[in-house]
Amino acid sequence: MNHPPQWSRRHVLVGGAVATAAATGLAALGAPGTAAAATYPAPVRLDPDAFRLTAGPRTDALLHGLDRALPRASVREVLARADRVGAAATPHATGLAAAFAWNEEDGNTAEWYPQGISTSADASPSGRYDGRRMLFASWYSKSTDPDKGSRVSFIDYSDPAAPRYRHVLLVEPYLDDDGRPDFRAVPVHAGGIVVYGHLLYVVDTWNGFRVFDLRRIWRVDDSDDGAVGRATDGSYQGFGHAYVLPQCTSYRSSTTGDVARLRYSCCGLDRSGGTPGIIIGEYNVNGEDATGSGARVVRFPLDGPTFAPAGDGQVHATEAYQVFVRSIQGAVAHRDRFFLSRSNGTTHYSGLVTFTADTAPVLADESMPIGTEDLSYWPGRDEVWTLCEHPGLRFVLAVRASSF
Repeated sequence: MNHPPQWSRRHVLVGGAVATAAATGLAALGAPGTAAAATYPAPVRLDPDAFRLTAGPRTDALLHGLDRALPRASVREVLARADRVGAAATPHATGLAAAFAWNEEDGNTAEWYPQGISTSADASPSGRYDGRRMLFASWYSKSTDPDKGSRVSFIDYSDPAAPRYRHVLLVEPYLDDDGRPDFRAVPVHAGGIVVYGHLLYVVDTWNGFRVFDLRRIWRVDDSDDGAVGRATDGSYQGFGHAYVLPQCTSYRSSTTGDVARLRYSCCGLDRSGGTPGIIIGEYNVNGEDATGSGARVVRFPLDGPTFAPAGDGQVHATEAYQVFVRSIQGAVAHRDRFFLSRSNGTTHYSGLVTFTADTAPVLADESMPIGTEDLSYWPGRDEVWTLCEHPGLRFVLAVRASSF
């Protein structure tokens, strides 16, 4: 795999519509040129109360029924049985702080595409989960026959030069036609994830969030790559995965009045300030059309490990902005700064955008690898973590936030 050289040039954009970059094709990647002149308008404050989340039904009864049929496992066990090893890498990125590549199979597969990222620093202020430095990465299945849904990589980052990891399939419990608890794949894009406490939050594009409890992992039969749930022989399958992580609840999104529904494309945790929250970023390929709707960035508050409901039982957003940034793939915040990843196709480097509530977005164009996706901020390390989706160009990496 070729790793293009790093590039540290930044492009500051303030006010107006953004022109496309001049680079054309992979041949230009070794030496990115100067980006076309462009401008961004300042963010527009929106009424945050227009954006809501409502807790969905819990699946406790189904989970308890399946607990009787399936052995439980822990995150520690999954890591102890990690069956894959990554390798240190040096992808093109401004302020590169750390990076690795998946093993050859995962780096090149066209069946699964990586999307979301979170870390043990999201899970706990200590920066560790169950005593270890960890990363979590979500993938969605490109398969349609069958649709294998989504999975999460549990990554032991104790050794950055050789991180060990294992994939865990996300599943949804349900009652089969005979009234027996079973589970099936979770068919979501999984474009953003946050691990907060023991809970894994996964964005469900037009619906809100699906939530999974890392304290309940099931060990299953991994012999059938084409089956999920209870098989005719009584075994439980997970599309070739040895572990499955069942959904425990969900949050359904809504908007008030004539506000267009929010697209939950990506998410990131913000621990700074008095109340932690999850930041939502909205993907719009036409987001830089100044005459259009742009894209929205919204914050929802947390209370303990869960979202904080108001007196009406709904979770009300506390911040919301309209930004004229296209192709947002990742969104996170620290203190008053928001970070957005901006993808640029399969042959051009991505960019990183920063803004505050009162200042126009700044684009560091072509500062990130091709296909940059979700974002996660690691407090105390000044690192913004991300990952790349395209086969043959896949990295997991961190850049220094102070470089932007």
